[in-house]
Amino acid sequence: MDFVEETRDRMKDLYGLAGNHEVIRRTVVSRIYYSAHHLSRDLLSRVGLRPETWRRNIHTRVIAEIRRQFVVANLMNPEIFRFLEEMRRHRVNADYQLNTTISEGDVENMFEMVDAYSNECRRLLEVMT
Repeated sequence: MDFVEETRDRMKDLYGLAGNHEVIRRTVVSRIYYSAHHLSRDLLSRVGLRPETWRRNIHTRVIAEIRRQFVVANLMNPEIFRFLEEMRRHRVNADYQLNTTISEGDVENMFEMVDAYSNECRRLLEVMT
């Protein structure tokens, strides 16, 4: 959880300093997604999976396992889970679709989604321990 919060805070700082530059917006979107991705991997590790050993389609597999372990089991809110999928789509656009504009609204949306997703994960961690 600390990594997500630290990343979010540092990305808000960076965005506040230079958010009018698209390169910064792309960087912020990417880093926010990766913080949620690593949080998801941590959750999966806590239920006995070993995502650090996976070598193929890791992002897809992490999302599929979060769905299977937590959403299908009615432990995670499906609406919140969709934020993880949406954050990944935004990250792919930010990193690979250079003809797609990353707007200030996209960045603000990422901050909202990562906050909601990390809060849901925090709730799950409390239940799991």
